[in-house]
Amino acid sequence: MKKWNLLAGLVLLTLCLGISQADEEAKTLFNDKCPISGKEVNAEKTSDYKVEFCCKNCKGKFDKEPAKYLEKAAEAEAGTCIFNGKPAKTSSTLTVGFCCGNCKAKFDEEPNKYIGKVTAAEKKDE
Repeated sequence: MKKWNLLAGLVLLTLCLGISQADEEAKTLFNDKCPISGKEVNAEKTSDYKVEFCCKNCKGKFDKEPAKYLEKAAEAEAGTCIFNGKPAKTSSTLTVGFCCGNCKAKFDEEPNKYIGKVTAAEKKDE
């Protein structure tokens, strides 16, 4: 009986780890050029940037054209909507890529200084 409990526990742990890894792989990079150096990004060097909104309408406006509003996001006070300064109730998260750990560290230290320099990845024709 103990062997079955141990086996079931190992199977469950394996499934949880697989789901967690799949979530990480599912992240889509917003950019393909490093906002600090301008070089191609390394998909393993990323940071999440949270943008906050007062309502679903503001969130929808941003989500349609996020690159257009990154300067506003950089200037917004934490916990407030980037469009009108009202208290935030919802948010969007952009996964920003970097060429190396040094650029990622600079961004992580002062994200608002660099988020305005992030440009959306060019869409590739398939």
